[in-house]
Amino acid sequence: MTSGTTSNATSSRPCSRCGKKRQARFFSGPRGRICTTCSKKSRSDATHRRRVGKTYGLAEGEYDQLLAAQGGVCAVCQQRRNYRLSVDHCHKSSVVRGLLCKLCNSRLLTAARDSPDVLRRAADYLESPPAVRVLGHRYASEEANKPRQYQRRGAQKAVRRKKI
Repeated sequence: MTSGTTSNATSSRPCSRCGKKRQARFFSGPRGRICTTCSKKSRSDATHRRRVGKTYGLAEGEYDQLLAAQGGVCAVCQQRRNYRLSVDHCHKSSVVRGLLCKLCNSRLLTAARDSPDVLRRAADYLESPPAVRVLGHRYASEEANKPRQYQRRGAQKAVRRKKI
């Protein structure tokens, strides 16, 4: 190869969808106009729309309409996530309730067994703990505030060191 020519590996061109100037390896072929990143995103969005429509009965654009109505955040914790929110529905009546983050959908509502009464009692518990009413203010040590998984890992590492 002469020094005046460029190889296909180093040549670049703009993606017709995102407009980014990408190397040729980011396109499906020599005549490809859409980069592989945009192509994958497009397939992922189409798959998501199809699944949401089939599973939850949401028509084209209703997921996005609901997301916009919620301000782009989880309906429970009001946090913005960098992944798609899950469509939450009642398992008894199948009514779609809203969009939730994975934590709220899989842990919070599951732990509460979708019961508003359990969640109200949990809120009451947090706002007025029974231990404070009965014993007064007591404060946990720093040891109690460490996540348990770190405590266990430290103990496991110590056991492994002794075996070696």
